[in-house]
Amino acid sequence: MIDLRHGWNASFKPQFLGFVFSLLLTVAVYRIVTHRELTDSLLTTIVVCFCSLQALIQLFFFLHLGMESKPQWSMITFLFTVLVVVVVIGGTLWIMNNLNYDLMPTMGR
Repeated sequence: MIDLRHGWNASFKPQFLGFVFSLLLTVAVYRIVTHRELTDSLLTTIVVCFCSLQALIQLFFFLHLGMESKPQWSMITFLFTVLVVVVVIGGTLWIMNNLNYDLMPTMGR
């Protein structure tokens, strides 16, 4: 599967499988959301799980994470990027929540 001379995947099969899996997950989430047959918390949980699964599929099938000659460096870089994104998004949501609570205390009660 891996072309040793170039170091990347020479076959189109992983890209095709990744595309099909991503398309199926996207259609499944679209159907679940548009039909509104689930409660809000269950719907949110399912959408987040499918989103995480699709992100993993794209990482492995399209970005070939873990298929390099030294995959530990790519994994360390990826995990650091995830940590930074989580801190930035979590910090933003925390600040926005505190601003909402501090600036409009009567609206939330």
